[in-house]
Amino acid sequence: MASNPVTEMLSRNSNFVKNHKPSPRMQDFAPINRASGKGVIVISCSDPRVPCEKILGFDDEVSPGKINPIVIRNAGGRVSDAVRTIGVMQAIAAPGYIAVMHHTDCGMIHYPDKAVRKTLREISASEKSEFEGMEFGEINGSIGDSVKEDVAILSKSPFVRKGTQLVGLEYDVDTGKVRVVE
Repeated sequence: MASNPVTEMLSRNSNFVKNHKPSPRMQDFAPINRASGKGVIVISCSDPRVPCEKILGFDDEVSPGKINPIVIRNAGGRVSDAVRTIGVMQAIAAPGYIAVMHHTDCGMIHYPDKAVRKTLREISASEKSEFEGMEFGEINGSIGDSVKEDVAILSKSPFVRKGTQLVGLEYDVDTGKVRVVE
């Protein structure tokens, strides 16, 4: 009998537990991370083909003073969905860098807001007014353009601490290469 996804995840977790080392306590970790200036937020897509930590070479060990990425993932990696979390992370960890990473062949290229709304109407006609005016983060034009758009939004956001370095990245799902978007 095939297991369901939850059963499989819990089984994988039991393997994880065997080698787990407790993370530093937040009250110890946050001040050291703030002082180091090395903290980084990476905003990226929820697409499972885009494992940011692996792509950018971060390891699993979290420790004070080293680069410990805060990864925020959502459909399209759009900053509009990430702003609340960015604000909270600025308050807790004061990361010195924020990287916006979009990727080629993103679903938000192929499923514009109009298509998302159509599907939502089919799923829940009674909730139509809830999503009718929403923007879902469609990507028009190039990936580079969407990255620039999101970096520009962050540069004006009151949720981003002055002096935070902003960088735009484009990940190519075919080659695995990440390039800086100027």
